[in-house]
Amino acid sequence: MVKVERKENPIFTKYNEENVAKSLKLDFNKKCYLCEEVTRHFEVDHFYPQTSYFHLINDYSNLFYCCQKCNKVKPKKINTCSDNEVLNCCEVNVEVYIKLKLNIKECKIEVTQILSDKILDTKITNTIKLLNRIYNGEDSASNSCEDLRDEITEAVASFRKKLDKYRKTKLKRAIIEEIKEDLDKSSSYSTFKRWIIRDNEALKNEFQQYIGDQP
Repeated sequence: MVKVERKENPIFTKYNEENVAKSLKLDFNKKCYLCEEVTRHFEVDHFYPQTSYFHLINDYSNLFYCCQKCNKVKPKKINTCSDNEVLNCCEVNVEVYIKLKLNIKECKIEVTQILSDKILDTKITNTIKLLNRIYNGEDSASNSCEDLRDEITEAVASFRKKLDKYRKTKLKRAIIEEIKEDLDKSSSYSTFKRWIIRDNEALKNEFQQYIGDQP
């Protein structure tokens, strides 16, 4: 989950209007806020569910860009009360608290808490559970996580090839631009790529400027 900066302020009556969809595409860079897949096939997700928060049904700040798979996998009880609330990526930089890493040997995604916060710890724990459900299929009957992990594996492998090419070539300018694009928050599965940089001191020294100071 990457930090989303909302810039759009659409005028609308109902959340399913076309200008809402257009605004969400721009604000979220056509990227699912949960799994980080860039996709045109999305659904408008109510962060706080319609059934529990009727007054937020048409509140733009409560509307999120979500892929169809994640919207189906996400439990309906999420964000219905404080006990099952998750981090809001429009308010919190989730990367500060949660690390995502592809574990190829065990064929799973490692979702790890890296920083505690007394106020946010419950949300962090719930977010980790939700991401494990999405990425690893934990407590879920859906097998969509398998295809998702395959896509992440391909994206990470492609990114590592670019890093390897960067180390070997003398003409670095062109490949740097490609690496910068991969590290940008608008890129598919960018959190995984950004953690590859953070976990390697040499790479961190080279590319820290493209991923910011945190975490």
